[in-house]
Amino acid sequence: MDEKKEQQSDIPVRLNVLFLLVFLFFAAIILRLAYVQLVEGEQYRHELEKFSIRELPISAPRGRILDRNGEVLVSNKPVYTVTYVEEQGQEIDEEKVADRLARILTMDGLKMGTDKELLKKTVELGSTLPVAFGPEDTNKLIAQIVPKLQQVPKVSQIDGMSDFQLVKTALYVGLHVRSPFDDTSRKNALSLLKAKLNDPGQRSALDEMSDTELLKYAIASNVELKLTLDKEYRDDLSKQVKYQINILPNPEDLKQKSDTELLRYAAIFDLDVKLPLNDQQRQFQWHKLSLLQEMRSPHMPSYIPRRVKVNISDQERYQIEERLSELPGISVVLEPVRKIIEDVDGTPFGTNFLGYINAIKPEQLKEYQAQGYNPFDRVGVTGLEAYYERYLRGKDGVMQVHVNKNSETVEKQMSREPEPGNDLVLAMDWRFQSKVEAILREEFLKFKSKPSTPKEFKEAHVLVMNPNTGEILAMASYPDYDVNWYYDRKKFNEVYSSVILPNEANRFIYTPFPPASTYKPMSVMIALNEGLTTPNETIIDRGGLKVGNTFKRNWKPGGHGAVNARRALAVSNNTYMYEMAIRLAGRAKNHWSEQFSVLDYYNAQFGLGVKTGIDLPGEKTGWENPYTHYGNLADAFIGQYDLFTPIQIAQYVSTIANGGYRVRPHLVNEIRRGTTDPKQPGQTLTVVEPQVLNRVNVDPKYIQVVKEGMLAVTKPGGTAARTFQGLPFNVGAKTGTAQTGRKAENALLVGFAPYENPQLVFVVLAPDSLRNGTSSSDATGPIARRLLEAYNEMYPGVLTPASHAASQQQPAAADQR
Repeated sequence: MDEKKEQQSDIPVRLNVLFLLVFLFFAAIILRLAYVQLVEGEQYRHELEKFSIRELPISAPRGRILDRNGEVLVSNKPVYTVTYVEEQGQEIDEEKVADRLARILTMDGLKMGTDKELLKKTVELGSTLPVAFGPEDTNKLIAQIVPKLQQVPKVSQIDGMSDFQLVKTALYVGLHVRSPFDDTSRKNALSLLKAKLNDPGQRSALDEMSDTELLKYAIASNVELKLTLDKEYRDDLSKQVKYQINILPNPEDLKQKSDTELLRYAAIFDLDVKLPLNDQQRQFQWHKLSLLQEMRSPHMPSYIPRRVKVNISDQERYQIEERLSELPGISVVLEPVRKIIEDVDGTPFGTNFLGYINAIKPEQLKEYQAQGYNPFDRVGVTGLEAYYERYLRGKDGVMQVHVNKNSETVEKQMSREPEPGNDLVLAMDWRFQSKVEAILREEFLKFKSKPSTPKEFKEAHVLVMNPNTGEILAMASYPDYDVNWYYDRKKFNEVYSSVILPNEANRFIYTPFPPASTYKPMSVMIALNEGLTTPNETIIDRGGLKVGNTFKRNWKPGGHGAVNARRALAVSNNTYMYEMAIRLAGRAKNHWSEQFSVLDYYNAQFGLGVKTGIDLPGEKTGWENPYTHYGNLADAFIGQYDLFTPIQIAQYVSTIANGGYRVRPHLVNEIRRGTTDPKQPGQTLTVVEPQVLNRVNVDPKYIQVVKEGMLAVTKPGGTAARTFQGLPFNVGAKTGTAQTGRKAENALLVGFAPYENPQLVFVVLAPDSLRNGTSSSDATGPIARRLLEAYNEMYPGVLTPASHAASQQQPAAADQR
């Protein structure tokens, strides 16, 4: 019993000892932490600041674009760029920095807006204008603002508003509103607004409006739209509107407001205000705001440098470097931009297909970041630069930058070297492309100078393609422009509206045109393959044919007399085509309108009305005529119905030339691994092989009949005999004159050479170039002939057969159509 009591009395002692040990252990930890924090904290803090590390992306060189012989067409050149980054721990007066930069950097042709736009931009950027009104002008400004304030609804009214009224109020008090439209509500809004317009042009303009512009147009037109906002956004917008209303002053308080505050209210209510600035001051403010806007790019993280100005001059660079202490956050860095080769005569090269790169748009930033891009990156916007973006783009390097507490760089270390992007090798020879561009420019200007040429004639286009491989050998338009201007902001701003914008769209893939008589080879193949006629059946043309209740005329008064399939093509006879259309309509099981599907079936096989697959972004499918009247079938057979793009017409002619194989057109032949040594070609990664998309369901003997008819076009009596007379090889061709409904007509000329073994196909298009019966080959023929001669001279033996009877051609009759 005594032993048990003695053992029990030891337990509290042991527990006390254990608690004491635990207490001492934790006390030691606490004391150590206190020592580290209070005594050594400053030292550790300095060490941490000293070794604060940031990882900055180092842009990789973009891949080059070469011609088939290795000539560099697009490369990279180093330029100096002004950048701005918000340094951690620094309080930077960005407006002051922008003001100082504006006194150093030139404006580069910056386009200025109205005083209203200047005021709104100032408010948007949280900037100020150095203006002061006199008492009279201040009172006038107040008088403008008072009625606007009086129309602001009360806060208590906000919750009871419809979604449309809420959006309208938000815009009225100067808030930004996200698009309230989905596809259905936008379509309904357009229908409602168009119903109130009589002018087709105004209706068409509505389609081009952005969602915000459409909303503002509806409000200005006093049309209430049916909008449905999701609950979360409506609640958030309501809060913003209420807050904005609460901070607006009462009308009677305006006299106590400064001029700066009054101008902010004027901007909110979109008032027209004449600012007391002279032209020089106004220009400077626009310049400063443009720089400030670049510095405050809201879609980029603050630690990513923003480009303020690219490709600065040496003088600008020297001035900035001398004053860097006065320009916190500003740096001058060396970076690559694209450089495009010039033609041998100093004129632009490859305007239509090379494309350009630019900064990522804010609305596309998330998409690109998901693919590993940095907000600072540039990406392809148009042409090959856009289509092959993932190949041309290099792999950025990473620079580890050690900074101190003042955000000053202590040490830099390259943790990953940048890898250059892959090179593209084109199918074309730049010498031939350059020659075609020169021919087009010279012949355009020559034809434009003729008194008989319509004043509407403003452009011309040439496409040359290998029908067997799909290789694009030349693609040229005139007027053109230097793609380097996209990287020269001053020049770009000077010429954008007058030169670039009117010619920026690639007409070869974007713009559909009526094929006119160049469609007649298709019409003949349809007629033969559908059993509507035979190659040798003769139709008597007396100048036209009655189609339904309408007499449709041939282009030649009095007609061509007896014509069969081949001669119908040689003389471009309309009556023969009308007869075939009538026969096709008569074969319908139920109604003649069913037969339009027959045309669609054959069109698609040859590449008309469908995408060709060319390696350029944004290819269009043309325009399908919605009308199916009886007479439209006859119009379709002479090429005055559906509209097709020039690349579609080239694929169609190529399919005829190669005997019935629709081949995918392509500009790029190879993709090679990028290299830092410009003289050393990289490893070939991909070779683009010819791709047959389909073989047409047309008997080859009928394709041959059409080819013979196209050969006859270039022989005595044919519509293009004079154009190709005397060439040392045979050419198959087809002329076309497209009625556009405007004052002038389009001229077209398509063909292939040599006839016996076609190696190239050409399409020459001169919109609005004809009037008063002028022959289409007058506008297009010299271009086609000269490009064939240039090709034959550059590549002897390709077009010219061993024995060329073509050189013994008889004198040709004058071209007609």
